[in-house]
Amino acid sequence: MRLIDFNLSTIDLHPALKLYWESNTTMPITDLQIVATGHQLRLLSADGPALTLDQFRTRCQQVDPQTNLFMASDTEPLRLYGYRLIPHKILLG
Repeated sequence: MRLIDFNLSTIDLHPALKLYWESNTTMPITDLQIVATGHQLRLLSADGPALTLDQFRTRCQQVDPQTNLFMASDTEPLRLYGYRLIPHKILLG
């Protein structure tokens, strides 16, 4: 999924929705990392509060909209292909 696709599809959602990554467990997305080589925006998960949709948009204002979204992992980054909504959360996967 590209940043522009995510932004356009979430434009009408409440800005206070929190972002999570859905794998075997649900983990909060707490930070972002821009990787110039490979045109990647990596989402980072750690202990702490999850980013809100508004915080995500604010941090991505200067990022090229064609940048692909990835989830950072211990080995290789995992490409994100979509998301689903549950109450108060956006689950990326």
